[in-house]
Amino acid sequence: MARLSGSTALEGVRALASSLSPGELLPSERTLAADLGVARMTVRAAIDILEREGLVRTKRGVGTEKLAPPVSLQVRLRSFASAVREHGMRAETQVLSFVRSTERPPEVEEHLQLPPDAETIHLRRLRLGDDRPLALEDEWIPAALVPQLNEETAKGSLYEMLETLDLLPTEGVEVVTATLPSPEEIEVLGIAASYPVLRLTRAAIARGLPMSYSRATFPADRFELTFPLQERLTLPFS
Repeated sequence: MARLSGSTALEGVRALASSLSPGELLPSERTLAADLGVARMTVRAAIDILEREGLVRTKRGVGTEKLAPPVSLQVRLRSFASAVREHGMRAETQVLSFVRSTERPPEVEEHLQLPPDAETIHLRRLRLGDDRPLALEDEWIPAALVPQLNEETAKGSLYEMLETLDLLPTEGVEVVTATLPSPEEIEVLGIAASYPVLRLTRAAIARGLPMSYSRATFPADRFELTFPLQERLTLPFS
């Protein structure tokens, strides 16, 4: 890498990172410091800033890699896979668990309002874009509504299956919170324990009846959530 005379360390590292493809590694801190003519501490501070901006990520024992730009996900009742494909990424779903049971968390029970002996399907899936983990998703659906849903068909688009059954969600309530990841989320999403995540909980309704309860967890740097507003809103403190 040529010496970037007249540029600050931050500008130099940013310029280099911007020129890389997602997944490519930056030179070592020692190499960057020598090329830029600055101390390694200065390079480390520049990389810290770029990590906070979501441009790069440092992996212990691997190095600092360029990150793909965040997926701009418009929060609406639609297919996750189609949202990923709209960004030119290859969508993939891995089914981590598929469980039929009469047991369910209290918040799921409250929304679905099923008889105690009614089964729900608890589906846990990892959603990927270009082989990169984007979200860990848990979904609970009354088993009676989706008799053809099994571990194999769950690898496809649940949205498309519901469409064929005329069970697409028509309304719902979504809650987005920012938090730190659980141990499982750290492992599955490949993030550090201190890395913030966004958790989107959705209680969906179809034909006027509760039809699913889902919870999706996104690494905060990989998604940009947008919310269409169609009604006049009263904002806090306005």
